[in-house]
Amino acid sequence: MNKILAGLFLSLVLISGNSCSTGSDPEPVVFDVFTVPAQIAVQIHNIVNDLAMEVNGIAMHNLNFEADKIITDVNDCVNAMVYRDASTSGLDSIVLDYGPESCASNGASFQGKIVVDPKNEALSKFDIRLRDFSSSNYDITATIEFEITSVVKGSDFILDVKNANFSILGSDETRIDFPISSIINEYSLVKNDIDTTYIDEVFEFTSSLSGSTPDGMLFNLVSVDVLTYAYSCKSIIGGDADFSIVDLGDGIIDYGKGDPAEKSDCNTSAILSVLGKNITITL
Repeated sequence: MNKILAGLFLSLVLISGNSCSTGSDPEPVVFDVFTVPAQIAVQIHNIVNDLAMEVNGIAMHNLNFEADKIITDVNDCVNAMVYRDASTSGLDSIVLDYGPESCASNGASFQGKIVVDPKNEALSKFDIRLRDFSSSNYDITATIEFEITSVVKGSDFILDVKNANFSILGSDETRIDFPISSIINEYSLVKNDIDTTYIDEVFEFTSSLSGSTPDGMLFNLVSVDVLTYAYSCKSIIGGDADFSIVDLGDGIIDYGKGDPAEKSDCNTSAILSVLGKNITITL
């Protein structure tokens, strides 16, 4: 991650130093400026997707859970607790506690807590609160809403993220912020084996992310066609997305063909193509 951050600030220096240049070929400069924010955007997008699938898999599949602690298909390092209203016995909240150290779960390593609060009696709309939450070295704050859009809980849903901030510690021990104004992911369940839990489910989803670099460059990541996520791979495994930086250009992110049985798809990586070059991004 520090290598990527170093590349980010190097690229900002390069573009500012060459913005009026008529000498050397600008293409390598544009490539450097473009690819580092692209890698960061893909990582942030992946963290949010991992969070969505974590909440869907553990919390939304257990809205009618009668015990106090969810243990089925939950990593040992996750303390998944169900809290109920003392007067009505209705669901008050579900808290996913990952503790102060990195806890691997459904493709991501989380620290802190995810709190799932119902917003209506039908248990179809929820607020997601993050408490001292971090993932992949980012400290994360955000306003998050989760809406179930199908009759079956844990099936189709929308994750709506607003006013998020992803903050990471730079090489000089200063905080570096990546403001994310909006992320909207709309998910549809496309595979669910009979008599199994969520761990075999496959989802297709569309996605739109808007944010900016620390230097103020505006960027967008938008799915071109549907993306595919498989719990068995714990990763996005298919579909294409367009990544663009305002006034600079765009490139294509290839997540694979979407087959969880194919090792080449279930490999937690994506390919960014820009200016005729390809780079691999680890999810």
